[in-house]
Amino acid sequence: MAHEVLMPKLSSTMAEGTITMWLKNEGDAIAIGDPIFEVMTDKIAIEVEAYEEGYLLKKYLNDGESAPVNSIIAYIGEQNEEVPAQMPDFQAETTVETPTEEAKSTEIAEDSSKEVETTIIRATPSARRLARERDISLAEVTGTGPRGRIHLSDVKNFTPKQEQVVQEQPVAESNLIPWKPLRKAIADKMVASKTAIPHVTMTAEVDLTKVTELRQQLLPMIEQKTNERISYLEIFAKAAMIALRDFPIFNAHALEEGIAVFPNIHLGIAVALEDGLVVPVIQSAEQLGLADLTTSIKEKTKKAREGTLTTKEMTGGTFTISSLGRSRVKQFNPIINKPEVAILGIGGIYDKVVFDPTSNEVTNRSFVELSLSFDHRVVDGAPASAFLTQIVTLLENPLGFLL
Repeated sequence: MAHEVLMPKLSSTMAEGTITMWLKNEGDAIAIGDPIFEVMTDKIAIEVEAYEEGYLLKKYLNDGESAPVNSIIAYIGEQNEEVPAQMPDFQAETTVETPTEEAKSTEIAEDSSKEVETTIIRATPSARRLARERDISLAEVTGTGPRGRIHLSDVKNFTPKQEQVVQEQPVAESNLIPWKPLRKAIADKMVASKTAIPHVTMTAEVDLTKVTELRQQLLPMIEQKTNERISYLEIFAKAAMIALRDFPIFNAHALEEGIAVFPNIHLGIAVALEDGLVVPVIQSAEQLGLADLTTSIKEKTKKAREGTLTTKEMTGGTFTISSLGRSRVKQFNPIINKPEVAILGIGGIYDKVVFDPTSNEVTNRSFVELSLSFDHRVVDGAPASAFLTQIVTLLENPLGFLL
């Protein structure tokens, strides 16, 4: 009798799975433990192993196609054994299931505290069926079979752990601070961004020796032209925008219908207020030199603190920078300004003693840590690392600003 191959259950909330790729073709010989296909989770593709040996007689899904959890997606059996030509109806199959019918599935337990680690739970079909009937999590059952496979007797003998009764503690008295409109808007936006976007943050340390020299040289020139003092923020912003030319995918919006990549950089600058945070936007900031960029950032941050920004001046950003200024905090994980796909965080500047191999001396230098949070749905770690590395390289060799 041919053995059913079921769509595996990858988490307690998973209702449907997508085949990333088949690792076996119809007609291929299958041994127990052979990986036969991959299923994509939110983070990684997981190989699913065969629990039966024979030949892959039929597969009902192609790469990239989806099916409900526990639906029959293939058969393994003897050569020339007959199996349904069409994929069995999932609902019909579940209603005619009998205790003696052999079925096979793979379930992967997901530890919610780990984003990418998974464990394959091996169990016989009868054990899985009984576990479902008794509402027992197979992750809690110790298997006595080969390679820890869970047998029916293991489920029958399973005794759930007694949950510890937690005594409710009286709520301490507190002073309730009602939500202010700006604080509530920020709260809602942060929750929407953090829950909808799979954030990954990477950091890099920057030696500011040459940037400091550049700033000292530019200070009198830009102050004479604009009556403003150029700060490190404008130089960091300039480096980011130069890097964005080579990595335009970070100057984009992640939308339902796709990824919108913008030809111009509408730069958002996060400005902290007494009771909130706003992000004024500088349109087409990539077209500005350091003097004009200094003027624009000073003007927008001033208007932000005075509460005179218009709605137009706070919308349409394509890439955001958040700086802690003179803070003693070195590094943080900024939350992406949805629907943008990345945000650059700038920690507080700090000094440390380093050995200079050129002069063979110990010197005191200024450093800063940059944090790039990016949307892992849009880009992966390698291009994000390259993008952040280019920003660091530009800051440590600011002659690249001239290229």
